[in-house]
Amino acid sequence: MENPYGTDRAVLDSRIFNELTAPLDLGLVNLKPTSGSTNTELAQLASTGEAGHLSVYYTEHQQGGKGRLGREWVTPAGSSLTVSVLAVPGPGFPPESLSWYTMLAALAWSRAAENTCGVPLGIKWPNDLLAGEQKVCGILAQMVPAGNGYGVVVGTGINVNQSREELPVATATSLRLAGAKNLNRTELLAEYLKQFAALDRGFRQVGGMAQMPLPGNNGKSLHQLVSAKLATLGHDVRVEFPDGSTLVGTAIELGTDGSLVLEHGTGQREHVLAGDVHHVRRADGKYA
Repeated sequence: MENPYGTDRAVLDSRIFNELTAPLDLGLVNLKPTSGSTNTELAQLASTGEAGHLSVYYTEHQQGGKGRLGREWVTPAGSSLTVSVLAVPGPGFPPESLSWYTMLAALAWSRAAENTCGVPLGIKWPNDLLAGEQKVCGILAQMVPAGNGYGVVVGTGINVNQSREELPVATATSLRLAGAKNLNRTELLAEYLKQFAALDRGFRQVGGMAQMPLPGNNGKSLHQLVSAKLATLGHDVRVEFPDGSTLVGTAIELGTDGSLVLEHGTGQREHVLAGDVHHVRRADGKYA
């Protein structure tokens, strides 16, 4: 039967992918037709020393993936990009700076989507990307033992070519639905890795200091670059904590530690850390 979605749902073209990513100095690259969880399998390779810095684990069909808080993440073949990248910044890199790789990956995807597809994306704190007011990408980062220290595996799943009927919830969208001019997944994945590698290189050059200007970014720091893309800022949001308590306030800035700074009550400010929250939603009920 002819594919109703055309060649945009063709499997990843490994030859073109290799050509596009050759200059990036990637580590181990696994392009798998199916996988349980790209994060889990890449973390295992990191623990045995088989995978090093900028290793990549990609699958056309993830069958056992998990999102944040253990939510199931299953991708239909050919409609999305599901990929994990291992970052092992090396000795002297502050372990607390590893948490910034979630935002670094979000920034890399926002640049890749705009450069390749012409679709602007915003970052929803702490770990999603939005096209308009709907979720198009989820991110899950986890610290892993690597060599004599630690690294971080950053898994992402971005909806590329789904129709409205194929999306599980009304708050989700795809690049196709957002008006993408190019749905070539090979080019899009290669561009994401290019952007990730460039941001990683700069972040390592400044010693993992999110406030320091990143080389090649017009004097802007990672903190400033992410803040400029953070769609959560300026909105009243409801933060739900695992114990059932809530906090409602206006998201006013991204903290220097990656926290979300809320202003509530009579000007009181509170820093909310990603690891401490269960949900973050707009107070007006919208996803964004």
